[in-house]
Amino acid sequence: MLIDHLRTSDFRNLSSLDIAFSPGANVFYGDNGSGKTNLLEALFVLCLGRSQRRAQDQVLVRNDCEVFRLVGKVRYNGRSQELTVAYQRGGKKKVELDGAPIRIVELFERHCVVAAGPEDSEIFSGPPSVRREFIDLYLSQYSRTYLEDLRHYYRALAQKNAALKREMDSTPFDALLARHGSRVMKARAEFTDALKKPAVGHYHTISGGEHLDLAYQPSIPFNPAGSIGEIESLVVQSLDAIRKREAIVGSSLIGPHRDDLAFRIMGQPAKTHGSQGQWRTAAISLKLALYDLLRRKRGVAPVLLLDEIFAELDTKRSHELINLFGGFDQLFLTTALEPPEPLRKGGCRYRIASGTVQEIH
Repeated sequence: MLIDHLRTSDFRNLSSLDIAFSPGANVFYGDNGSGKTNLLEALFVLCLGRSQRRAQDQVLVRNDCEVFRLVGKVRYNGRSQELTVAYQRGGKKKVELDGAPIRIVELFERHCVVAAGPEDSEIFSGPPSVRREFIDLYLSQYSRTYLEDLRHYYRALAQKNAALKREMDSTPFDALLARHGSRVMKARAEFTDALKKPAVGHYHTISGGEHLDLAYQPSIPFNPAGSIGEIESLVVQSLDAIRKREAIVGSSLIGPHRDDLAFRIMGQPAKTHGSQGQWRTAAISLKLALYDLLRRKRGVAPVLLLDEIFAELDTKRSHELINLFGGFDQLFLTTALEPPEPLRKGGCRYRIASGTVQEIH
């Protein structure tokens, strides 16, 4: 997959961009607030229909405007197609491929994107919901069935919570929650296990010998080696055991929507003992591991969106990082400074200021 072209209309401060990209590295220079991060966000929204920064759709619309529109030329296996993502305040997001409507889930089936930036520190410092969103975003690209199970689970969860708030019988929804929740739980456990080894290895390399550990923490403990049927039965039993308490509080208390990921750096909880620098290094290590996993699983190199990731690294570590991201087909990088020398060969360079972009020849 390659992104050849992008047009923006009223997306954040990018009022009207029309820009062509190249395979390889596309490097964007600019001061803070110039629109560099917004450009990467636009590319992410174009590819997957949502922001990697967890921003709501209405926030993405330029101030005093009603609609944002992104139109991209994207190549799949050598064939160019036009992809459009548009959103109007108060309405629903619309996605089209060559003028025909498609579902957002189809974007996850077609595209493969890994984004890294300063906001990734929240994976370690933020609440459990941030870590759930992180794993859901990339697991949905890794597994074709995961996103559907997740959508069915949250739909049933919303219906159950509505029933609980009205003091109605919520048990009819437990079967759906168990069916789809068990699949979500097993997929998260297997994905975390696959992610752990490469993430730990990359962190050890980039940090100069420090140790990172990560573990999936389900709100319903289970054996990941068990069958889906066994896990589903366990979820049914767990929901039955807590039914009276849920009726009292008026909310669903257990399930994948209460899961978490635990990170430890040098044996200590990353959230309370990690530094900003360690969080940034751990985040980059996770994204490297995700890049490796997705490339092997999908059979294509993911598009890379890297926002100021070299800002706190010396030359040696920057070069090591580029080598670890080896084999990329297309990379988009923002920076206020000259990027590492390997990224200055080939590709394209651009200057961005006040939401406008010019190619540097």
